[in-house]
Amino acid sequence: MAILSEQSLDFAREHISKYYDSDFFPKPIEYEALWYHWEDVKKELMSKNIAKLWVTQPRAMTIAKPKGGFRIVHQLEPIDSVIYTALACEVTEAVEKARIPSEEHIACSYRLQISDGNFFGAGSGWVDFTQKTEELADQYSTVLITDITDFYNQIYLHRLNNAIEIADSTLKPLGDDIETFLSTQNSKSSQGIPVGPAASIIMAEAVFIDIDRFLKDQGVHHTRYVDDIRIFSNSTRELSRVLESLTLYLYENHRLTVSTEKTFIMNSKEFIEKHLHNHYAEEKIQLLETLEIFNAYTNEMEEVEIEIEDEELILEIRLLAAIEKIVTYDHLDLGLARSIIRSARRNKHQNIAATILSNFDFFAPVINDVALYLHEVTDDYFSKHFLSAIEEVIEKPAVDSQICRFWLEWYIAQNPNLLKSPALHSFIFNGPNIENQALAAITNKNVAWVRNHKATVYNLGGKARRAVLNSSRVLPSDERTHWLKLFISNSPVLLDRLVAQWVQKTA
Repeated sequence: MAILSEQSLDFAREHISKYYDSDFFPKPIEYEALWYHWEDVKKELMSKNIAKLWVTQPRAMTIAKPKGGFRIVHQLEPIDSVIYTALACEVTEAVEKARIPSEEHIACSYRLQISDGNFFGAGSGWVDFTQKTEELADQYSTVLITDITDFYNQIYLHRLNNAIEIADSTLKPLGDDIETFLSTQNSKSSQGIPVGPAASIIMAEAVFIDIDRFLKDQGVHHTRYVDDIRIFSNSTRELSRVLESLTLYLYENHRLTVSTEKTFIMNSKEFIEKHLHNHYAEEKIQLLETLEIFNAYTNEMEEVEIEIEDEELILEIRLLAAIEKIVTYDHLDLGLARSIIRSARRNKHQNIAATILSNFDFFAPVINDVALYLHEVTDDYFSKHFLSAIEEVIEKPAVDSQICRFWLEWYIAQNPNLLKSPALHSFIFNGPNIENQALAAITNKNVAWVRNHKATVYNLGGKARRAVLNSSRVLPSDERTHWLKLFISNSPVLLDRLVAQWVQKTA
């Protein structure tokens, strides 16, 4: 058993503050309470062995896939997220050193380098992956494409433990603690790491260390991005042999299986033409680099050369053209959609909102980016101009999804103008999510809602309970102070007490 270091805990705080705790959920308000009491939190987390720290199950929801179906995504409890991020920090350097060297461009995904709160100071590696694919396609006539079924959810935790020990034998106690931590999160299941936290990328790359070396020992050349594997040879027969060997190795040593639907062997040049350099791929690359204007008379996109000195206006036109183009595709391109929406969010461009709202179901797989964008660009003009469109969105089929509804509630709950709408007000306060009701209660100073939930706060789940605590900010000071003092003296849960104390001191 090991104890977390102060350095790794400080990194965890910096990482979560600058980036996110889960790529799929709003960042909980509890982090503000943790940072407010940070020295006390660190002292508590360093006061006992990691295995002795209290761990709870994460929130799990489904998010839509562009081509149909759903995948499970997770959000850890805030203290658990700090612990998990710190654990990943402790093993990152050893895991990176144990991987095949980056210059070989075999393990391309997320070369690890801790810098300024970031695990991935060396970049995501996607460009290296595509360039290595083209290089190998020029040298070999045939390619085997494969990936692993439900990879994150199928990772065998004991093999993850083994991988950490193999990377650095002195990390064996940490490997044991990581296995115990994740197993506890999984209700004692020995498989699966959470989907959403950046720390899970480090764990996934650790698991692949021996798999990359196994493939290298087969006498073939390959390149990989996460679990997307491309293997090259001049012999279809050899690739079939390698696929059989890999299938058996993954099963016997990791209890992992290759995806039948995503596994195929084909001509290398044909693969490059159909999958990397097809019309869609080329269009995707050029989409944000070409200035396109919609011709209302011919219903076509036209390239035009115009002189505009305002670079912001040029970007705004490009983003609008791009968002209107991608809704014509059969399926949402996740990477392209995120790039467009995040760029519009950074630059506070409102002009793509109409397309997103009118095609809300299509953009459901990137609901997190959609909600964050809407939150960033919403002002008095926006909320008035788009009110009817937002009222229509809450009736869309996509809102049947838990995570879509949660994000949409989160967005509406923080805007007082939107909450004036009876339909949107009802959508929040008659919905299932106490957390977002509490946000809305703060936004419109709904004292009645807070008082109604004070009496039942001990019957609520952890996230909902802390949301009610935070909403007590709208109560009269004497009422709030009395209730929070009583709660602090009675609560056995550390995070609850920290949130109550934070509200008490900052309200």
